[in-house]
Amino acid sequence: MVSGVSNLPDGHEGVCMGCALGKNSKHSFSSSDSRAKGILDLVHSDVCGPMAVASLGGFLYFTTFIDDVSRKTWIYFLKGKDEVFSKFNEFKAQVENSTNKKMKVLRSDNGGEYSSKDFNNFCRSTGIKREFIVPYNPQQ
Repeated sequence: MVSGVSNLPDGHEGVCMGCALGKNSKHSFSSSDSRAKGILDLVHSDVCGPMAVASLGGFLYFTTFIDDVSRKTWIYFLKGKDEVFSKFNEFKAQVENSTNKKMKVLRSDNGGEYSSKDFNNFCRSTGIKREFIVPYNPQQ
């Protein structure tokens, strides 16, 4: 009925490779019990942007810091990604002073804003362990 398409045998068994790959999907990881035990034991961070339209203050990016235990979230607006380190210092000083606890682990993607020499040296000197995740992967 259609020209150019070969006839498939009636006894075809299995699924062709193209069909199988086309139907593949990622499955979620099972839930984990490896949550942090105390406030500031683990802080997640990410940068979002650039936005298509700048805010009234001229900000194109924002960075988030999320405590793993309390899920409390801090958001800092940025004009450029180069401000992440200074906002991290501001965040760290604020939360450590208000909780009387020290930050132990910072988990982020391996973006350039988090892997600069200054950022790494600061975390090393203050005893903050760094954990990097795979970027653009929803299975975190």
